[in-house]
Parts: sequence; structure tokens; C-alpha cells
Amino acid sequence: MDRLRAIEYLVRVVSAGSFVTAARELGVSPPAVTHMIAALERDLGATLLRRHSRHLSLTPDGERFLPAATAALTELRAAEARLSVNRTRSMGTLVVGLGRTVSATIAPVLPEFLRRHPGLALDLRIVQNPKAAAVDVTVFVGWIEDADMVAKRIAQTRFVTAAAPSYWQMRGRPQDPDELSAHNCFAYRSHWGAVLHVWKYRRGDEARSVTMESKFVSEDLNSILAAAAAGAGVVRVADLLAWAQLEHRLLEPALEEWEALEAPAIHVMYRRGARQSARVRAFVDFMVETFAGLEAARERSARRKFEAVPMPTWFRSHAASLVRRAR
Repeated sequence: MDRLRAIEYLVRVVSAGSFVTAARELGVSPPAVTHMIAALERDLGATLLRRHSRHLSLTPDGERFLPAATAALTELRAAEARLSVNRTRSMGTLVVGLGRTVSATIAPVLPEFLRRHPGLALDLRIVQNPKAAAVDVTVFVGWIEDADMVAKRIAQTRFVTAAAPSYWQMRGRPQDPDELSAHNCFAYRSHWGAVLHVWKYRRGDEARSVTMESKFVSEDLNSILAAAAAGAGVVRVADLLAWAQLEHRLLEPALEEWEALEAPAIHVMYRRGARQSARVRAFVDFMVETFAGLEAARERSARRKFEAVPMPTWFRSHAASLVRRAR
């Protein structure tokens, strides 16, 4: 049995939530995935997955095995990526498009990318519409519906509702999302001009939808985060886009018992056939490694994995509008 492939299949099945979806992502048949994971279970002498009629879940043995398997797979992929880059010797200029919200997360790690690839130069461009941008590869936050481009999901964010410690000390932490209406809340304006001021939450069977009268609105996420870290108000932000502020406790979460809904995924996008370029391949592999590290750190802290979030209806209508404008 190819144990490494079996582990890869297991991780993909848990991430996808089904054998059929995982098989489609892996480019193999569902029976091939089923047989490989069954062989792994026999080899380990333990049942890792419970097969229900409509969903899958990990057994206690599976919950113990999966984190170590995922970490080992991530480390191996990173090692393979470094060896691959050494063989291909990427050269030239790579034009990278960054969505405005993700630029601050990616910029600090780019020196390491350039150190690994001394023959490469980067030309960074802030883009609004990945399909229309004249770039080699794009890192985009949101949901993707575009058959003309390859979109690889490299991370799933989760929303956190946060403010500076000084703000919470002065105003008190909300215990229910409805209490946010009494706070100074900041809202992000999307690249299509919509102010994202409706914040949705869920806790068990309870649901809240809070419409903010925002005290501060901006299309520049860095400005919003800077104002919040200075103690001016409350933000709802995707955690991986504010990782530095959260890690250094410049911002502290509230409402942690409530799940903030409709958190976007992070994708790396490129035109079909572009991954044959050593430059694009090197950058894609580096982004996968970078965000795998961030997700692993978050999962160790939260003791849970965050699944992909379906595209909300409101985002789908705006995405369709952007495609029409791009044409």
C-alpha cells in the first residue's frame, strides 16, 4: 500500500466532507479513494472515519491521527517544493496580483520567497478583478466562479470580532451580537463598492443578523485595522488577514462563543496552462506552504479545523456583475 497517498486521500476526504468530492479534486474515482483509505485503516488496525448516509465524521482514533498526518503531509510538500525549485531554477520577473485585503498578510513573507529564488524578481500589483488583471498569478480573497481560470483554495478564513484591549476595557465586551449596535463598529467597503455592514452570527440554534451604523468605513483594510488597534472601535475581520494584530494582541476577539458567518476563502489563481511556468509554480507552492503554516497554527490554538464556506447569495450576484463588466 502507498501509505503517503492514502494519507493524502484521507486528509482530502476530511477537508472535502465526502469521498465523491475528494475524488473529483484528486482526479481519481470514488472507489479508488474508498479502497485506499480502507487499506490505511487495515494497516493501522484502527477505524478512522465513520461513514454516515449523508456525511462523514472522524472516530476518536481518526481525531488523534489526522493532525499528525496533516502536519507530516505539509512538511513533505514543503520539502518537495524546495527540491523542485532547485531543479527548475526559476528566472525572470513574476507579475503578482494581490487583492487589497490580503496584501498586508503576504508582503512580510515575500523576502523569504525571493531568498529561495534569487533568479526571480516580483512585480506586485493591487487588483480588483482577477479575470481582467494583466498578471501571471493572483492571490484573491473571496469565492470563485470562473471556468476560464484555475483557482486553488489555499486557506479558509474565519471571521473574528475584535478590538484593542483598551477599547474593551473602556466599553466592555459584548456577550451577544445584538449588543454591537452600542459600539463603534468599522465596516469594510468591497472592491465593487458595497459596504459590508451586515454581520451574521450563529450559536447552536440561535442566529443573529446585525446591521451596523458604521462609524468608520473604508476600502483599505489596513486603515481599518490600524484604527481598531489604536482603540477607536470594533472590527469584524478574517483572522488570517489580521494575523499579526491578533498574534501580538493588538486586537483581542470577543463573541468567541458565536460563529461569525460567511467568512471567505483565500485562493491563488492563474490562467489555464500557466502552472507549467516554473515562476508561477514556485509562487503557488510557496503560497500553499505559507497559508498551510498559518492554518496549522490556528488549528493548534482553536483545536478545530475550519471547513470551506459556501458562496453567499449576495456575493454570487456581485460576482456575476463583475464578470459582465469584465467582458
